[in-house]
Amino acid sequence: SSGINAEWPLRPGACAKEGPTDSPRFVLYQYSNCPFCSKVRAYLHSSGEDFKIVEVNPLTKAETKAVTDYKKVPMLVADGIVLKESSVITTILHTHLTTGRPISELVELYPAVAQYPNKYKVQEALILIEKGTVVRGFLNEFYYKMEGVYKPLVAKFSRDKVKYTYPNKYKIMGFTEGEQKAMERVGRTRKWVDEHFVHLISPNVYRTWQEALASFDYFTVNGNFDESQKFYIRYIGAAAMYLIGKRLKRRHIGDNDVREELYDGMTHWTKVLLKDQMFHGGSEPDLADVDMWGMCSAFHGMPAWHDACKHTKIEPWYNRMEKHLNEKSAIGIQSANPTHDVVKEEFVPAAVSN
Repeated sequence: SSGINAEWPLRPGACAKEGPTDSPRFVLYQYSNCPFCSKVRAYLHSSGEDFKIVEVNPLTKAETKAVTDYKKVPMLVADGIVLKESSVITTILHTHLTTGRPISELVELYPAVAQYPNKYKVQEALILIEKGTVVRGFLNEFYYKMEGVYKPLVAKFSRDKVKYTYPNKYKIMGFTEGEQKAMERVGRTRKWVDEHFVHLISPNVYRTWQEALASFDYFTVNGNFDESQKFYIRYIGAAAMYLIGKRLKRRHIGDNDVREELYDGMTHWTKVLLKDQMFHGGSEPDLADVDMWGMCSAFHGMPAWHDACKHTKIEPWYNRMEKHLNEKSAIGIQSANPTHDVVKEEFVPAAVSN
């Protein structure tokens, strides 16, 4: 394992000195409608800290390449340190802002642990061809015995990209055991948002070709594209995400109706997790509220959102959160997502109930 920033240092001379003030401490590299980016952005709004948003061009990724070798979003440069993985980012920031511990110290408490999903899998056909004895080796290496000599077995096993997990990503450091116990409910709900609710978004946003196109109207307006790229992004991007949405549906939803699954997820949030309170945190929002609102804000104003508002009671909570974040934010929510209230007329339902 290693510290989260160990592999991705800033490039020499890279800094974050532009934005609403002379030198904001936090710079978020994002796609405006990415649910994970929206989650980090929501936390930054809730913190009241000044921050700058850099919209990344998904075709060139020139914005992130200028800063570090890490190419994915969300990426946050915080006090000159590159942070990645949305829940880890928000947990580190929250720990830093509530305890005062420096980010440079906290990153070592949130190690990235490498996993090799297929490290013990070998293609049977290749073993039979070799007609040798396979001996299990270290990590992703296997050897076969031919004529009394152990040789590497060249196979296509364990060629998957290494996956990383962050065991502490929902744990706020620096509190007593009793305080940690009280925080466990928040951690469980944040995990539900990450591992269940987020998988309901893409199959719904890209449910039909028309909805995929409507969604990419947002991306081309909010996104960092020149005019020559907008047509390509709108149609090629919408087609790609339409197909990806279908694949994600098969993986996470199966044969069930995607809208009904979305309604069930939102009803679980409002009835089970909120427990008839104003917020998940009670009278004030907690990290679970912020995470969930961030995810919802990624498709707020789109056809899936309007359908959900019509069939669930998600909107009153969402509006309370938006009001809270607007009051807290140092830069204003609308400055981050200026077109969330713009929806193509043909996709707006006649009536939306609370």
